[in-house]
Amino acid sequence: MRQKHSTVLLIALGMMAMLALPARAHILTKATANANCQGYALTVNAADLSVGTTYTIDYSFTVTCGGGSPVTIPGSVTFIATASTEAVTASGAFGGTANTCIVTGSATLTSSGSTVTINIDGQGMSPAKLTCPPTACVIPPSGTEIGGSPVSWNGFTAPAGSVVWINAHLDAKKVPTNTITTVDFTGVTLVVNTTTYVLPNGQVVFNPATTIPTTVVNAGGSWTTTVNPTFNNDIFFVGQAIPVDSNLENGGHGNTDSTLSLSTNSSDSTLEFQWQWGAAVYTSWPGNAAANIEPVHATQQAGAPLNPAVEKDLIQGPRGGGGSNFTGSWSGTGVGICPQ
Repeated sequence: MRQKHSTVLLIALGMMAMLALPARAHILTKATANANCQGYALTVNAADLSVGTTYTIDYSFTVTCGGGSPVTIPGSVTFIATASTEAVTASGAFGGTANTCIVTGSATLTSSGSTVTINIDGQGMSPAKLTCPPTACVIPPSGTEIGGSPVSWNGFTAPAGSVVWINAHLDAKKVPTNTITTVDFTGVTLVVNTTTYVLPNGQVVFNPATTIPTTVVNAGGSWTTTVNPTFNNDIFFVGQAIPVDSNLENGGHGNTDSTLSLSTNSSDSTLEFQWQWGAAVYTSWPGNAAANIEPVHATQQAGAPLNPAVEKDLIQGPRGGGGSNFTGSWSGTGVGICPQ
């Protein structure tokens, strides 16, 4: 009887010990990032994950340039765990960095609250210092406006929930092939029938180390397209899906004028470029990132959505007849030349 009681006691103590052990929690083990004046490439390592479970990592960088106010650049990445440990990657642009900037960052696994400091450029827990070239070239909207007759805007009819996809591309000249060159486009606006629509900022990064052109939507909605400097034609730089309203449909289906304008600045003082824009209508739009925009003229025109579900929802619009004209017909050509 005594032996039986001892066995029961041991089992009870074993169960108590098991209950006393902390539950195995999904955590972040580390986060590292390579950063420069154009942006960041982030890798976050997570452990103790449940295979098949969806997780979200929120992260942010704080950038302070030239003694100015800190600017926070947030980001988020969602993934489905395929193993108990994962290395999750993300990238984006800082935008507007100049002179000397100090960068810090952190990442959090939302399901557990596990948070780590981002080790930027091997600096450990210390803030990273970036030395960024000052803007060498500034071109106002008047310096890139499209000459000749105004761009026509034809009337169309679209069902509720449709969008007009405004997109623009450039052909660049005199881009250095041995250094990183940035070209930023800000204050981008579309005017139709005197009504103004605001588009996000755009950026093109010419990087000699780039082998595959990419286009990403940054936190806040701005665009960054990265290409090798040897590639200089038909490069997407900005776009926006604008919900269709009665003004964009152009009531009465007449033909009126439209204008896309923007300000340009670059780290290259000798930059020259030509640019065009188009407009196409889609009856559905999953978001700019999910539309999967073509960064350069390849399988489709630069600026065309590559998402098959989006492509099938193309209809006739103000600058195109639908079919396979996924960007809309191009406007006339604007020219930008950095002041010498």
